Amino acid sequence: MTDDIVARVGQREYPEKSDGIFMNAASWGLVPRSAAEEAASLTLRKGRIGAFREEELGGIQRRCRAAIALLLGVDASEIALAPNTSFGVNLAVALVSRGPKGRILVSQGEFPANVLPWMTLESKGFTVDIVPTGKDGLPDEPEILRRLDGEDVRAFAVSAVQYASGHKADLSTLGRACRERGVLFCIDAIQALGATALDARAVHADVVAAGGQKWLCAPWGSGFVHVRKELQTHFDPPMVSWLSLEGAMRLGHGERYALNWHDDARKFELATLGLQDYLGLARSVEVLLEVGVERIRKHIQTIHEPLLDWIDAHPEVKLVTPRDPVRRAGIVSFATPSTERSANALAQAGVVCSVRAGALRLSPHFYNTPDEMAEVVSVLERTV
Repeated sequence: MTDDIVARVGQREYPEKSDGIFMNAASWGLVPRSAAEEAASLTLRKGRIGAFREEELGGIQRRCRAAIALLLGVDASEIALAPNTSFGVNLAVALVSRGPKGRILVSQGEFPANVLPWMTLESKGFTVDIVPTGKDGLPDEPEILRRLDGEDVRAFAVSAVQYASGHKADLSTLGRACRERGVLFCIDAIQALGATALDARAVHADVVAAGGQKWLCAPWGSGFVHVRKELQTHFDPPMVSWLSLEGAMRLGHGERYALNWHDDARKFELATLGLQDYLGLARSVEVLLEVGVERIRKHIQTIHEPLLDWIDAHPEVKLVTPRDPVRRAGIVSFATPSTERSANALAQAGVVCSVRAGALRLSPHFYNTPDEMAEVVSVLERTV
């Protein structure tokens, strides 16, 4: 493992020179060549007699769960494959709905997928408490901690990294507070995993949900939900899948009609999964693990520096993302005097990025370079 592994793996997995500069991993990540090839190969072999064996399917699922478990620092038995983040959030909602009524805490500014499912509990007697952001527009963690002291709080849902501002939550402090108070701690990790480390056990996570299409650089329709082992027996799956049952493959036997769930997170999986996409997810995560998530984080923050220096030199430009690297993952959001003009100039120069909540959002990954960010800055300089 040498210091140039970021460049070596990047050149191997993204060998073709792009026509522009792609800094939009917060919307979708570029799929590594080996992941795309494995996913495509499976699909092509499925179309040829004798080229595909049914026995491969279980191995693909086990490989994917194992890679994700390694990424999160948990056991593979705590990973259920899922099509998107929303599946995992809804699973957490189902878990809470089985318990006593009370309050659900979320922060203002969360992505709708991490709020709307919780609001369905209001018809069942729960209250969704949306905590206002601070004056800086970022999650007010001191106020969240204060409200967690309420005796009737049942769950707290938060994004590890906010989609618009790029604010990175203090998951350790928030998770510890939830565990001490018996509050379910649900993390939307889609804007974090792949750009920064997340140790689910260290932060006392109960449920972690993520889609694979962003920073994990996987195909659309692939993702997962982590359910802490101790919680898996507390509730049955809200939707029944025949493959979530023990003995599901013993077709022709009477036990296939018995609701004998798997004794791990597989009981929450829905059949039949898009195996080619999960094969892509498995390989993409393996590529990220090969480079090393901490090495990726440092590389991304090095890429941020030319942009942050430019923002510091222009008082008229407002940095939305925290400057503190501890509070920053892959996203840098900022507003120029004319954000629309700046966004148009970047697009015309071949820079792919996004506008969220009135601010430009740049989200480079390990396949980007500081030189590319310097080119972005040169375009921005002409718009202020």
